[in-house]
Amino acid sequence: MKHLSLRASLIAALIALPATAAFAQSNLDRFEAASERVTQLTYQGIASQYNVASDVFPSADWDRPMRRAGRCILRAYEGEVGSDGVAQFLAGFENAVQSASPNDILSGSFSGQLPDGLDTQRQQQIQNDCGMLELEMTRLAESGVLQALQQQ
Repeated sequence: MKHLSLRASLIAALIALPATAAFAQSNLDRFEAASERVTQLTYQGIASQYNVASDVFPSADWDRPMRRAGRCILRAYEGEVGSDGVAQFLAGFENAVQSASPNDILSGSFSGQLPDGLDTQRQQQIQNDCGMLELEMTRLAESGVLQALQQQ
């Protein structure tokens, strides 16, 4: 009897595993899409406000290191606020991105909804710890955007 119970538990765990992985992948895809849109809006705002040619900006698309950093961020968020908190964060972030403008991003008035238990300071610390800020700054430096801004 114990054998059947153990076997049933293993089968249930194996069935749930792809669903958990799909849920994590779906969250990463959602985070990536919203983040790419924020990056595009940021680039548009910088280009218009600082008169920087738009062809200088790097792609807003995430590459493999950015996906790794994004996965790290979501895992850290989940450790802080649980999977429900991550779902709340993603829904708030996506909603905020839909109505955001380049000016909102540059003025600092853009804000996604952070779940209880995660404040802006901790969010920024997690992004730093996961390497996202460094990756973004490296892209801007390598593309020449930072140099163009310094020449303003």
